[in-house]
Amino acid sequence: MTLDNVNVHFIDEPFYIQDSFPLENNVYVLDNYLETSLWKTIDNELHRRTAWSKNNQVNGDIPNRGGLPNHQLWGCSYFSGIDFKEGHDNPNNPLMRWLDRKIRTDFGFDWVRFQYMGGNSQTHGQHGTCHSDASQEDKWSLSFLYYTNSFWNPNFGGRLRFYKDNIPMGILEEMNHLEIGSVDFVPNRLLMFDGRIPHGAEAPHKKAKYLDRRSIVLRGDEIEVLDEKRRYAHD
Repeated sequence: MTLDNVNVHFIDEPFYIQDSFPLENNVYVLDNYLETSLWKTIDNELHRRTAWSKNNQVNGDIPNRGGLPNHQLWGCSYFSGIDFKEGHDNPNNPLMRWLDRKIRTDFGFDWVRFQYMGGNSQTHGQHGTCHSDASQEDKWSLSFLYYTNSFWNPNFGGRLRFYKDNIPMGILEEMNHLEIGSVDFVPNRLLMFDGRIPHGAEAPHKKAKYLDRRSIVLRGDEIEVLDEKRRYAHD
C-alpha cells in the first residue's frame, strides 16, 4: 500500500462504519474515549499484568541485519485468532472482552477474521519500525490503538507515525523522509485506521526516564459492517 498522505480526523464521538465508507488513508482519533474510572481501571490492569514478554516483534529482510528482528518490544497477549471466537463465553479477561465489545458496538461492526488483542509497552530507546498490521489484499482490515497511561507529559513524545510505503528500514529517525502523518500519544485516546497503512510508534523521549508508553492494540484482517437491525442485536 503506497500512499501520498494520510487524513487525520479528530472526532467527538464514535460513528457507525458504512459499507460504502472508505478507510484507506483515513485515521480517526477520539479523545477521552472512556469514562475516567474505566480508563484508570484498564491502565491499572495493563500495568499490573504479569504475563509480559518480548513477543511484540517485527521481522525483516534487511541484508545487514543478519536475520535479526527490526524491532522487539514488550507485549502481553489477550486473544488471537480462533481463541477469540472460542472465548466469547469464556469469563477469562472480562475487562478486555468488554473493551472489544464496546468498540465493535460503538463503530457498528463485527470481526470476520479476527487477528489479535494485546498490550504494548515501550521505554526509551525501544522504537518501533515501519510495519503494517494486515496484508495488502485485506481491504476491510481494521486496527485500533487505545492509549492507557494514567499520566503522560507531552514532552515525553511517543508519536505514532504513518509512512508512504511499507519499507523495511531501520529505526524511525532514518525514515523521516517517508513520513506522511503522525498522531501524538495522549492518554485515553482511541485511534482507528486501515491496518494496511504502514506505521510505527516512537519510543518515549529520554525525559520519560523509565516510564513506559502503554497501549492496547485490537485488530482484524476483515470486518463485517452491521446494518441497523443487527447493531441493536449485537451479541
